[in-house]
Amino acid sequence: MRKNTAARGLLWFAICTSIAALFLFPLYAVVTAAFKSPAELNGSPPTLIPRSFTLENFAALQGLGNGVWVHIGNSAILAVITVVGTVIIATLGGWGFARYRFPGRGVVFVAMLSALMVPFQPLLTPLFLVLKSLGLGNTLFGLALVFITFQLPFALFVMRNAFMHVPQALEDAARVDGASGWKLLTQVLLPVVRPGIITVALFAFLSSWNEFLAALILLSDQSLFPLPVALSAGAVNGNNGVRWPLLEAGVLITMIPCLVLFFTLQRYYTTGLVAGAVKE
Repeated sequence: MRKNTAARGLLWFAICTSIAALFLFPLYAVVTAAFKSPAELNGSPPTLIPRSFTLENFAALQGLGNGVWVHIGNSAILAVITVVGTVIIATLGGWGFARYRFPGRGVVFVAMLSALMVPFQPLLTPLFLVLKSLGLGNTLFGLALVFITFQLPFALFVMRNAFMHVPQALEDAARVDGASGWKLLTQVLLPVVRPGIITVALFAFLSSWNEFLAALILLSDQSLFPLPVALSAGAVNGNNGVRWPLLEAGVLITMIPCLVLFFTLQRYYTTGLVAGAVKE
């Protein structure tokens, strides 16, 4: 019995290790490629372990478009506006859908969720025309509004269920103590639904930071390009193909904020998703 249990445990460990290695290998390949020399990276056969480490690929990023820091700043501006806008609207909307009764509440909520079933690519042309008519075409603020629009259905779903996870008795007790309106939301409810807020913020950040297609279509000014679009434009070297060393270094820089935020907020993220699974 003990031998069979140990054998099953060893087999399960080997399977899990193999699956983890399968998922981690692309990450390892990107990290090592970013520090390889162009000659080694383009050589054949490829090397799994770099023969030498170099920072010249990161130095080459300074010549990317208007400068790599300009494009990182553009991505940061988009991410901040998207996260703040999504969190504020989703928090207020989720509270309203969870606690306030009004005619057509269920129909409106289902209609908003139905947007999740529509691919966003066909919506880019109408959104381009809307932004142009509002004078927000080819602006970071206009692009951030588009990102917020893409994030709201999922964010509202998470925040509505997060507020529904809060016992009604907690709100009633706070109202008896004199808390109402803004004070009730900020001092009583927000600390309780913090995992949901962090989940929404994390999803909004990852989506806006890595978004490529919408930024490529809605922006024409190169100085406004976020980092993914600038990398795509700068890594293509005319008829000489793709500048892989530059691209890999840029991808690594793009990954770092996402990894840091995810591992820092992982426990809140998991709790927020579990709370979002609670049914009414």
